[in-house]
Amino acid sequence: MNASGRYSDATPLSAAALGAATELFLDHAWRRFLTVVDHAPTLLDRGRPASSPWPDDAAALSRLADAVIGAEALVDETVHGGSVPEQERRARAWPAIETWLADGETFLRQARISAPHRRPALPVTAPARPLTAARPAHRDP
Repeated sequence: MNASGRYSDATPLSAAALGAATELFLDHAWRRFLTVVDHAPTLLDRGRPASSPWPDDAAALSRLADAVIGAEALVDETVHGGSVPEQERRARAWPAIETWLADGETFLRQARISAPHRRPALPVTAPARPLTAARPAHRDP
């Protein structure tokens, strides 16, 4: 491994290379997490774990709500306040992403249970046409 400079899974041994891989991961994770930041607040407001089959999810949802609030502040600062250095953005974004990774399944479970249930759609059928007498084929004389 020392001679190749890589672990058995081909991950580079050097701390500098791991730093670059970590930065790429955090950048990708942040871009993906922005969808959560956009949609989670409404779903968190709608979720009611006390009335769900999993009332103990409240703590996880509270952690996630706090994380999303922090991420929203970071987005606002980045968009409206000017440039946030990449290292600072990564450092501030990671706790929110980590919370999502830990509590995301709980959130999704509660979002599904709290979503309004739709009634099954009734089959759409074409209106019946009135029967008309069959026309004789047109014949030339």
